[in-house]
Amino acid sequence: MNGILYMDVSVFEDVLLYEKGKTLLSAERRMYIEKLKNPKTARLSLGAGVLLFFALQKCNYTEQLEKIKKTPLGKPYLKGIDFQFNLSHSGTYALCAYSNRNIGADLQQIKEKLPEKTEKILSKDETSFLTKFTQPEQTQLFYRLWARKESLIKWDGRGLRLPLQEISFIKNGTLTDILEWEDKTLYFKEYPKINEKYAVCICKEGTDFARNAEEITAEMLKIF
Repeated sequence: MNGILYMDVSVFEDVLLYEKGKTLLSAERRMYIEKLKNPKTARLSLGAGVLLFFALQKCNYTEQLEKIKKTPLGKPYLKGIDFQFNLSHSGTYALCAYSNRNIGADLQQIKEKLPEKTEKILSKDETSFLTKFTQPEQTQLFYRLWARKESLIKWDGRGLRLPLQEISFIKNGTLTDILEWEDKTLYFKEYPKINEKYAVCICKEGTDFARNAEEITAEMLKIF
């Protein structure tokens, strides 16, 4: 069981679709969204919750929607069933990755310029690697590396306690999709076809990734 769902949350600028989407959420997420004052933030959180609903539906687990718990460090999970998931959002896109094993997912909107203080995120090898490319290529690569590291953080579940600058995805001078992390071998897969302006990466043990990501559209929402 492996899948990746995504959507452009701009569809929720339609008030009717926004209200329709809220009916697919858990009571906890619905209450959280209703307290948000920033419409953009609310649409992103709504989109992530809607994608989780669709993921549970595909696996015949919709009755589990109200049973989501969180670890002491805030990672959401469902106890006692063979369903792991991870949510992410950025820009106007939301993402949900699910599997029968622990999974981390991240989506990053690629900005026009590099953010300040990249040394807090990149290793020395990664910083050196980026200097081989043009400025636009450096920006693309930076966000791809950041998505990798965020997906690792979310797979791990310990949050920003991980020393990002000590983790390197450069091996023998090239970008690698495999990382030896503590006592495990982790694999990373990108999904550039979702949108060229976003970096998307999934982290998990094993190479049984979903081949393609599936878009959830406004038309699919309207049938509920």
